[in-house]
Amino acid sequence: MLVSAKWKGVSVALGMWLIAGALAGCAADTGASAPRRIAVDARPNGIAVRPGAGTLFIADDATDSVLSAPDGRGFTRFAALPPVAGQDRNSLSELVFADPRLLLVARFGFGTAGALIALVPQDGGPPRITTFSGPDPARRRLGLAVLAPGQVLSTWFVKSGNAPQYGGLSLLTYDAATARATEQDWLTGLQKPVGVAVAGGNVYVSDEAGNRILKARIDALRAAPQPASAATVVARIDGPDLLAASHDGTLYTKCGKTGFCKIAADGTVTQIADDFHDARGVALDETRGVLYVIDRAKEAKTPRGADPKDANSTNHMHSNPDRNPDSTQATPRGTSEVRVLPLR
Repeated sequence: MLVSAKWKGVSVALGMWLIAGALAGCAADTGASAPRRIAVDARPNGIAVRPGAGTLFIADDATDSVLSAPDGRGFTRFAALPPVAGQDRNSLSELVFADPRLLLVARFGFGTAGALIALVPQDGGPPRITTFSGPDPARRRLGLAVLAPGQVLSTWFVKSGNAPQYGGLSLLTYDAATARATEQDWLTGLQKPVGVAVAGGNVYVSDEAGNRILKARIDALRAAPQPASAATVVARIDGPDLLAASHDGTLYTKCGKTGFCKIAADGTVTQIADDFHDARGVALDETRGVLYVIDRAKEAKTPRGADPKDANSTNHMHSNPDRNPDSTQATPRGTSEVRVLPLR
C-alpha cells in the first residue's frame, strides 16, 4: 500500500505538470499573448491584415513591392509593382483590403505619379495589378480607408516648388473592371493629412503638420455641396502618422518620436509604447485580439553620391517619402520590424 500511494502521488504531480505545460503552450499561441517582433528585411510603410485568414501584408519601399507573411513569421514577395518612369525612389504608402481578394495600395508618387493601385490574386500566378486612371497624379497619397464596395477614402497633399503646401481628404470611387476611378474632395484646408480611419459613422484624419486628430461625420461630408474646410479636433498629439480604428472608435497611431498611442472616443490619449524607432503603418485584427505596428529602422542621410559607409557621422532623420531631398540618400540603420501587441 505504501508503494501504491507513493506512485499515486507521483502520477498526480506528473499530471498537474503536464496540464500546466499544455495551458502555457496554448497561451503562447494566442494572438493576445506577450508582445513579439517579426524582423523584416525591407523599408516598410503600410500594413494590412487579410480578413478571415489573418495573413499580414506590408508595403516595401526598398523594392517597390508588397510582401506577405502567410505563417505570420517571415515575409516574402507577393507582388512587384511596376516602376515609375523617371523616378529613382520608391514610394508605397498605405494598403487596405476592400474585400478578402482585393488589396488596395496608395502610391505616394512624389508629385507626378500619385495613384490608387489594386492587387487581385490569380490562381497559379502573380496577382493582377491595376493602376486606376482618373485621380490627380500630382497629389502625394498617404492614407487609405475603405468606405463601401468600390469606394475608398484617400489622404493627400500637394507640394510644388515654393508654393504653399496644401492637402485634404477625398473619396475615390473605382471600377476594377474598367480600371477607372473618380475623385471627390470631402475635406480641404489641411497641410499634411496622413492617416485616415472609419468607425461609427465618423471619419478620422491624422494631421501630422498640425499635431492633431480630426473627426467629421461621413453622412455630412457626403451630402455637402462643397468640400468642408474644418473638422472637429479629437486629440492633439505630436506627429501622428498612419491611423487605424477599432469598431468602438478607439484610434491607434504614432505619437512623438518614439511613441505609439491609442486615443479613446472621448479624446483621452494613452501611450502604449515608447521604444519605437519610427512607427508607421498600423493594422488591427480584432478577431484575434492583436495590433500590428510597423517599426521602421532609422536611416541616416548622406550627400547623394557619397559613400554610404560614412553615414554614421551624419545626423539621423526620419525617412518619410516626402522628406527625401534630392541632395541626400538614405542608408538603413538597424532592422525594421512588425511589432505584435495585444489589443486592449
